[in-house]
Amino acid sequence: QHIADNMPPSSDPSPEGGSELERLETLTGTLRGKLAAAMARKADGAAGGSDAAELVAGSGLALLELKQLNRRVWELVGEYKEGTQRANAGVDAAELKLQNLQYEKNHFLREITHLRDFRQDAGPRIELLPESEFAAAAPEELRGTSKAADPHQFHLNRLELERRQRESLCGERDARAAERTAAAERNAEKRAFLEGLQAQLASLTTLSLPLQRLLEQKHTQRWNERRTLHLLAPPLRALYVRAVAYRDTAARHLELSIVGNLAEAEALAEAAGAGTALASPSPRRAKRQRVSSAASAEEGPGAAPASGGAGGGGAKEADEKEEGDEEAEEDEASRLHPLRVRVTFRPAAREAAGRGEADGDGEAEEGEAADDGEVAEGGAELQLQFCCLASAGLLAAQLIDRPSSLLVNLFDLDSGADLPPATLPSGLAPDEAIVALLPSVPFRWAQELGSDLPSGAVSAHALPALRRFEQVIDAISARVSARADLATELQHLEQRRTAPLPPAQPLMPPAPLVSALTAWTEVADPTELPPATVAALARAPAWRRVAERVFTATLERTPAGTASGAPPVRLSATLQLFADYPRARPAVSLSWLSPPARVAAGTTRALPPTLLPLASPAALRLAERHAGEAADNQLLQMEAELNAPAAEVDRQGAPYHLLWVLHRAKMLLDVYLETEGVGGGATAAVCGTLCNRRVRGRDRRKPFHFSKTTSQFDQAI
Repeated sequence: QHIADNMPPSSDPSPEGGSELERLETLTGTLRGKLAAAMARKADGAAGGSDAAELVAGSGLALLELKQLNRRVWELVGEYKEGTQRANAGVDAAELKLQNLQYEKNHFLREITHLRDFRQDAGPRIELLPESEFAAAAPEELRGTSKAADPHQFHLNRLELERRQRESLCGERDARAAERTAAAERNAEKRAFLEGLQAQLASLTTLSLPLQRLLEQKHTQRWNERRTLHLLAPPLRALYVRAVAYRDTAARHLELSIVGNLAEAEALAEAAGAGTALASPSPRRAKRQRVSSAASAEEGPGAAPASGGAGGGGAKEADEKEEGDEEAEEDEASRLHPLRVRVTFRPAAREAAGRGEADGDGEAEEGEAADDGEVAEGGAELQLQFCCLASAGLLAAQLIDRPSSLLVNLFDLDSGADLPPATLPSGLAPDEAIVALLPSVPFRWAQELGSDLPSGAVSAHALPALRRFEQVIDAISARVSARADLATELQHLEQRRTAPLPPAQPLMPPAPLVSALTAWTEVADPTELPPATVAALARAPAWRRVAERVFTATLERTPAGTASGAPPVRLSATLQLFADYPRARPAVSLSWLSPPARVAAGTTRALPPTLLPLASPAALRLAERHAGEAADNQLLQMEAELNAPAAEVDRQGAPYHLLWVLHRAKMLLDVYLETEGVGGGATAAVCGTLCNRRVRGRDRRKPFHFSKTTSQFDQAI
């Protein structure tokens, strides 16, 4: 209707009763017809041309009328355009008003939805006093209205009482804050005074140190120890107390120190006192429960579980959050305590005797003194450091700037490769705990040092546990001394010299040794050895083989000591040196590289000719078929004598047992080759320049002992 009102009024009708547009169409049609007729008559000739002129002259008035109508039409077009613009402006204004109204409507709808979505708790949002307490505490003007008469005013009265009480509490809080500020200012003045006393106390302590040393009273040292003792983890604290007791009673030279980050340890102790997560990390299951509870609280008590795409996204975010919490928990569980206990001591130096030696020919060689570096190795300062995995209460030890193998198998069945029995936190595997403690190793004796101290009277059964620290220090000192001796032995073996050093000088036979050490090599990869040798190495238990070293030696008896023109006999010896050498003796396995003539020919495993008629042909054929698989009894007996019991070794070869073993191997090779193929009856003895050897009977399995009366090795002793 608005558009119709803005349309221009219609023009006056034409004489024919039509509008301007209809008249324009009629007039243009008439002109087209007249022009067409004129063109046709003009084409007919002269007569037609005069008619055409008349028609053209008659259409002049029509052209004038056409111009008038054209002008009127354009005026109408302009009026219609103006009316259309006015109508469009009205439409735009109406549309803008409609958009504004729609925006206001949507805004109000959102506000309504937001208000409807407000979470309605079980009680009022402002915690008010219960109605019974309100009736007792409210003044008379607020108790005048009952809940039954006017619930709204009753609620307003409760709010008014709450406001008055909170204003009163805020006033008291401001007063207490002012008192606190005044107290803080007074404390600052006293703190400044105490800080000034710190320098004076330090100077007094420095002045008293010479007097303490003179009187052997270490008050300052003990005070410094007690000041940081409470920051240690419980296992480290028990270990420190044991170390202090050992130092004060038996080892004055022992030095104890606590190293690490004191600030972090203080923060950890404060967190442990407050009961936060730094003190005891929670299990993963509790972490999942907390995440689930938090998600439920955010959704509200009446919220339905999410589904579809939005629910899937929320579940993914929850999983990522849970994974992040688990990773943080694992990091917390595998975190080491920031403090470490360091024990500095010097091992008891073993008095070194003259290290002269005699070669295999019996001629005395020039004596050798120990190198200065080896002496320093035995008496150098050692630093034993302990760290703690606080979440599991595990202690681990290491020797700073020393090989880790020095502590391996310090006591039996304690290689450090297995985690001692302990309660690990949730989510921390034993391998992860061992990796977290590196380069320290959780030995069992370290856990014993960190165990709880006995309270009250100490029984005789508890005394070994109290002396465990002393045993550890003594064992480490002995291990370092043994490593220094081993370095000396390896140096001699690299020079192909096997004569044991003093004080372990074995008895020599009257004839000089002919066999010699021709090769000595350390094996980098024992798996590359022959399969039989690898199988012999595997006979040792797995815990003892940790940090082992494998060497190969070649012993050769030159042709000068054998039959004329015979090739040399070469014997290969594989030696296992364990980490606790020489407490654990080297394991020796032998094999022929160039066997003796009888061994190569197989005659040593053949039956004597006198016994052949007594054996059945089938047994002889079976023995001949498996002759190559038969063991060399002489070689096995040599291995048994080299792997002698510990008592026999301590009596003859300590402390340079490795040299003693190889020197004895040379003797055995000479003995067995010297008596090869010589013998009589079933119980006869082979008598030569080196030994009396039994080749039959029970005595043939006995070890050789040197007889001073005959100056020979004899199996019958």
